[in-house]
Amino acid sequence: NEKFFKYDLGGGGWGNKEMQWYTEDAVKTNGQGQLVLTASKIPPVTDEELPYNCFGDCEYFSGRILTQGKVRFKYGRMEARIQMPEGKGVWPAFWMLGSNIVAKSWPTSGEIDIVELRGREPNRLIASAHGPGYSGAASKSGIKLSPTSLADDYHIYAIEWNVNKITWFLDGKVVHTLTPASVKPHSYVFNQDFFVILNVAMGGDFDGGVLDTSIQKAEMKVDYLRYYAIKGIGKVTNK
Repeated sequence: NEKFFKYDLGGGGWGNKEMQWYTEDAVKTNGQGQLVLTASKIPPVTDEELPYNCFGDCEYFSGRILTQGKVRFKYGRMEARIQMPEGKGVWPAFWMLGSNIVAKSWPTSGEIDIVELRGREPNRLIASAHGPGYSGAASKSGIKLSPTSLADDYHIYAIEWNVNKITWFLDGKVVHTLTPASVKPHSYVFNQDFFVILNVAMGGDFDGGVLDTSIQKAEMKVDYLRYYAIKGIGKVTNK
């Protein structure tokens, strides 16, 4: 729905040595009510053709959409029902960035990773928060091991976000919590507006730069994304 989401396009590695080029064509509905973000292998190019530039030449087309500049959220419950892709180097994510990222830059803006996966470990959910002094490998993270692959079926990934507290859930079970005490002596930067991102990256630093380039296709299927206020707490702002 272009009222709420826009495409994020292009390559360049995205600061993580990723190997995908984001296109509009990689984000489509499947006729069964789901939105599908598809990473697909880029056909070989000839010497006369200009290759897509990622960290080196791109290996995949893929999809990334976000609500930045459309709608932003503060507090409440954010959830999505998703069937994840899998495969070595496949990096799907449902996450949020602080709406002040242009003015403040990352990680001062804050980042909430509702869920991200390393595709070679499809039963291992990672829920994280990044901020000043606790970003990248030093992020505040929780890990949940599922008894089955999260690529085998749909699962509900959610946060409940209130003043000075965020709680992460997988299918209704608590995965991780964050409070100002969790990040001391650093600043807690989550009492502000955030926007939502859905994407499938390929390769990159998150999985140690390991990418199985024999993978032809990886799909992230989104059945729904929903937002609720909790007991009257929660705000949606257009633009």
